[in-house]
Formats: sequence, structure tokens, C-alpha cells
Amino acid sequence: MRLSQIPTDKIFTDEEIEQIVYSNTSDTGLSTEYGLVFGNSMLIKERVKAAIKAYKDGRIKKIIFSGGSNGISNQSNDTVPEAVKMKNLAIQMGMKEEDILIEDKSKNSFENVDNTFSMIPERNAITVITSEFHLKRCFAIIKKRFPNMEVVLIPAKDGFSDKENWFLSDNSWNSGRSLVTYEANLLIQYAKENKIADLEVPDEILPLKTK
Repeated sequence: MRLSQIPTDKIFTDEEIEQIVYSNTSDTGLSTEYGLVFGNSMLIKERVKAAIKAYKDGRIKKIIFSGGSNGISNQSNDTVPEAVKMKNLAIQMGMKEEDILIEDKSKNSFENVDNTFSMIPERNAITVITSEFHLKRCFAIIKKRFPNMEVVLIPAKDGFSDKENWFLSDNSWNSGRSLVTYEANLLIQYAKENKIADLEVPDEILPLKTK
């Protein structure tokens, strides 16, 4: 079953949500020239930390921090772009400034991808570093634009929206449950609208059938 085939006229179980959002997002362990870090004003520290580890482990040679100042996660109306904040934090954590690129204009994940790939020559492979619940959407956006690109996924664990803990919270605003539930519905919506690659979801685990 593909994302676009999943019916939207039902309430999903936790197991179904988990498969929609987290299935087929494992880290392959491969290395690439560039690592793309998606901005989020509330999860910057976790994403930069994961990127720095990949950099120090030799899995990426250069990091692109992507994110402007007008994204949906900027609840405080901070005027400093997410990319600049991430760059400053990465340097504090010991990364060489010459290995950092920034894209500081984007307001959403689609613009993160479009603006970033207009900056770099690499079109064969990229490592994506973002929160675990956000990995599949980023992967699907890139695959829609570059179907043959090798995309390596590295999760930035935050302790509340990860595969192993998102379901432990209630559905209050910005909880792990609310973020992941929203993401599941967004993936289905974007696939139906043909905005992202229409990825497969395991039928044997997610036996959803249209009415």
C-alpha cells in the first residue's frame, strides 16, 4: 500500500501511525559528501548534535544548515534564521567553520530542499539529519525531485517524538503524540496531492483498506 491509498476517514491506531511515519526510515550507515540539517526553532540543539556526531564520525564532510526565520516552529517570532543559530551552535561544539554552509531563506521543508540543492553540485547522494518523525517527509520530498538520489537518513533523537517514545504523551500541543499524529496525516495529504514521492507502507503491518 502506498501513502496516497491510505483512507483519511478514520482514526488511526498508534500502530498504524507508527508505520505511516517511521517505517522504512532506518539509517543505512552509509557516508556522503554533504549532510543536510533541517531547521526547527524548537529542536535545533538535538539536530545539530546529531549532525556533529555524523561529522566527527566521518560520515559527512560538509554540513548544510537550512532554515529561515519565518517557519511554523518560530513561535517567538525570532528574527535570527534557524540556519544561523545552528551554525553558531555547531562551531561552539567544535565544528570547523569552513565545513559549514547555510541556507537561511526557507520557510518549510519543501523550500529547505529546493534552496539547498540550488547551492551544491552534488546530485547523487545526500545525508538527511532531522527529528526522527520528520525523516520520511524529507526523504519523500527529495525523492519526488530527485528519484535516483541515494538518501541516507540519520535521526536526531529528542526523547519525546522518537519511534520508541512518541506514544507516551497526551495529544497536547507540541507533544510527541501531537507532532507524530500530525505528521502521519500530512504525509498522506501530500502524497494524495502529488507533492511528495508516494512511498510504500508495509501492508502486512498496516492492513488499511479503503471503504
